Amino acid sequence: MEELLKLREASYWEDVWNQAKLYGKKPGSEGPAHSVELWEKRADRFKSNVAGDKGKKRTDTVIRWLENQDVSLEGTTILDIGAGPGVFSCAFATQNAVVTALEPTNGMSTVIRERIENEGIEKLKVVQMPWEEVDIEKMGWQEAFDLVFISMCPGVHNAELFKKAMACAKNYVYFSGWAGRRDSEAFAELWQELYGEEMPVWRSDIIYTMNWLYAQGLNLAFEVEQDVRPEEMSIEDGVEELLSRLNFHGKDITGIKEKVEVFVSERAEAGVFKTNAITRRGKILVKL
Repeated sequence: MEELLKLREASYWEDVWNQAKLYGKKPGSEGPAHSVELWEKRADRFKSNVAGDKGKKRTDTVIRWLENQDVSLEGTTILDIGAGPGVFSCAFATQNAVVTALEPTNGMSTVIRERIENEGIEKLKVVQMPWEEVDIEKMGWQEAFDLVFISMCPGVHNAELFKKAMACAKNYVYFSGWAGRRDSEAFAELWQELYGEEMPVWRSDIIYTMNWLYAQGLNLAFEVEQDVRPEEMSIEDGVEELLSRLNFHGKDITGIKEKVEVFVSERAEAGVFKTNAITRRGKILVKL
């Protein structure tokens, strides 16, 4: 019975959240997934992943979901933490929201600034800084935003950083993250080939965030969706993507590039590396 009662305590889920970290060489290490340097290297690849119709479809889906939760973007002040190349920030600004895009990498911040200039986007400003280093009191961000928006952001990776985000919000906090499944056929095969074992479960999971918030008695909306899609990329991009993912899992990639190049080349057709990906994403709206 004591164990069951723990499930109702926010402190229990905060501890589980911290213990679940896989990154780095020791338990609890923040590791490479939270490295600005790593995301700087992935800026071009990340930008292409969210560009065009794919990015618009994703933003439209999120905006419709927010509207279904009675969140109006018109005139809303929004802090987008970990804005990436600005796919959401720009979409919100075109909906007449007043947006602050917080993004630590120069590569992705530059993309947002270029879009602001080239597309004449108003009511959007960029702050280039890691969330971990933001002093919300000095920035004047305490309860300064109607909506704090956090989409697939490695910078908000524990309860303390989430609490800081909540302190910036007057009305709502949106959070999305991996929901259990994040499979790539090629990556699983590569892992088996390199290490002789099945790929471990990706432990960054929205289950910890969701239960931590639920245990606090907060008003929440929650949804999970599964995405099944083929992925195609050049051999060079395929090698870089797989090396990056190994790095995300805390693996030392020194000296294995040639093995990955052989792996990708053997599976490529006419210079195109193809694989299938199955992912589940969850999204939460905290109604303060």
